[in-house]
Amino acid sequence: MLPPFPNAELVPSLWFPLVKKFYQAHYPSGKPNKADPIWAIKEHGVILAAARLKQIDNHQLLTGMVTTPNKRNTGIGQHLLRNLQPILKQKSSYCFALDHLTHFYQRAHFQVINENDLPDILRTRFRTYRSQGRNITPMQYFSP
Repeated sequence: MLPPFPNAELVPSLWFPLVKKFYQAHYPSGKPNKADPIWAIKEHGVILAAARLKQIDNHQLLTGMVTTPNKRNTGIGQHLLRNLQPILKQKSSYCFALDHLTHFYQRAHFQVINENDLPDILRTRFRTYRSQGRNITPMQYFSP
């Protein structure tokens, strides 16, 4: 059985400095943006995991998902994604998973898709990231 974790919360603006520090410490390239909804699991005032849902037209892109190193491989990432299911169901949701993490996202109901199946605005972004040398796979969330 997985250890219990607090539920994810939508980060209020007052938390933003805390979230920014969290990203700087654990995922410097994952720059949080106040305009994007950011969801976090926090315990005793400390962020354990976070993810952004970048709103792009009528779609959302799960990005910047990160877990503090001492909580990785404990189930907290899957717990965060389970908490996000109601939000992911609201509109078409995608992620550009690092190739070695596709199985992780598949367990959370994301499916590998062909890049040509991405909406135009996301396909352009995906191709830009790939051209920068990122080893990523396009995935779409499908409700269980």
